Amino acid sequence: MKIESLNRILPVLTKKLFVPGAALLLVTAATMARGQVASELLEKGIYTEETKGELKAASQIYQQIVDDPVADRSLVAQAQLRLGLCELKLGNKPRAISALERLTQEFPDKDKLLALVERQMPQVLDEMLKQIEQNYIQEVDRSELMETAIRAIVGKLDARGGFLRTNDLAFLDTNEMAEINVGIEQKMAGIGARLKFEKENRAVMVETPLPNSPALKSGLLAGDRILAVNGAEFPEGKELETAVKLLRGPAGTPVAVSVKRPSVNDAFELKLTRDTMRLASVLGAHYKPDHTWDFMLDDETKIGYLRVSYIGQQSADEVEAALKELTAHGMRGLVLDLRNGPGGLLDGAVAISDLFVESGRIVTLKSRSGEHLYDAKSEGTFSGFPIAVLVNRNTASAAEIVAACLQDHQRAVVVGERTFGQAVVKNLIQLKNGLGALKLPTGAYYRPSGKNMNRYPGLKDSDDWGVTPDEGYQVMVSEDELKQFEKYQDARTILSNSTAPKIEFQDRQLERALDYIRAQVGHN
Repeated sequence: MKIESLNRILPVLTKKLFVPGAALLLVTAATMARGQVASELLEKGIYTEETKGELKAASQIYQQIVDDPVADRSLVAQAQLRLGLCELKLGNKPRAISALERLTQEFPDKDKLLALVERQMPQVLDEMLKQIEQNYIQEVDRSELMETAIRAIVGKLDARGGFLRTNDLAFLDTNEMAEINVGIEQKMAGIGARLKFEKENRAVMVETPLPNSPALKSGLLAGDRILAVNGAEFPEGKELETAVKLLRGPAGTPVAVSVKRPSVNDAFELKLTRDTMRLASVLGAHYKPDHTWDFMLDDETKIGYLRVSYIGQQSADEVEAALKELTAHGMRGLVLDLRNGPGGLLDGAVAISDLFVESGRIVTLKSRSGEHLYDAKSEGTFSGFPIAVLVNRNTASAAEIVAACLQDHQRAVVVGERTFGQAVVKNLIQLKNGLGALKLPTGAYYRPSGKNMNRYPGLKDSDDWGVTPDEGYQVMVSEDELKQFEKYQDARTILSNSTAPKIEFQDRQLERALDYIRAQVGHN
């Protein structure tokens, strides 16, 4: 059939002289010749474009290759890409877009296309950035363009295949990285006040000064409104961001804060000296008069209470110090509150778990490079008392490691709601030139029992994920009740005058945990 097809296509000069094999040789030779022509044309085009700088002439050469039906596909792809770039440089944006769109249409296999043109990709990106910088409708910053490009790439990968959830993979700019580092390192230099923004009157308010902070020592109170810092007011739309930036600074430096207090008619100025503040992640039942936490919830039955708000570098040391204090005061049972805990550091979660478990597996990390096993050590273990771990739908990540470990080792009963199911380990990878960092999922962790903890998209309630309360200890709350609980928890951390309104809340989950501990203590 192929020979008959060739007989129809090739010109027949003399039927007696026609030999099918010779025809095939002629076609092959012609194709090789055309391939050599396309290769030579591509070299000529590159020379014309890059050495002579004649973009229009180079575009015409590249177009010849693109229009050649028998040219090698790899040469066509490179010519098509260079044609688009030349048209872009010439300012022929519609033709440039058309050329680049045709490239993706004619080469639908993206992997093969990338293999053909990847050497030109840095040039493509650089040229695109230059054109946007020079010709966009308004002036743009190159670093902003780079950030936008990175976010686009990350966003495309994050949505790929439905394997990850929103924000599992993300690009973090320098400001976002600075905030994450504050949480990880648990320290910052500033005046030591937690701020909030009221949208109704666009006001930056002091939610609470922190214990032993310059803000507290200067007399700054919860409910004060910050009007300006060092005489600088806050631009609309960036009030809170600007206030935080201006209030932070090197320890030992002075700062003037303009304040409006509800009980005072006129605004006034406070002069403070910034200091380095340690940010506590482990909170207690209530504040003592010296503004330190009292970790004994019920002094009569000697039940301790530790609330781990997040897990940073110092969290395990904080838990250990609190346990030593409670043990010294005769603690007989403990409530470990991990509700609304967003997680934190893997190593911190392992260290906290190790304080309660004498031996065995704490967690297993699985990644493309293999498995990493984290096991408990008997040294430094706190034992001999019952524990109730409180969790809810917002308990996630590192906090879930702690809850799952204590549950699987039967070291604690878990009370509350099924947890979030966020068991993906994310590394922060610093990018060059100070652009920011890439939050990249590199593995997933598994319970001591080996069961999955991450709620991958598509998993059902009947599947293994998260941490489920022990049988008989599930206490579900409504969305409204959860909001009330969050307000109550925030109010307990506020250092304020005695006239501040108190928030009343019936914590049913905590009550169930206390029922368990009291029953266990009574049996002992």
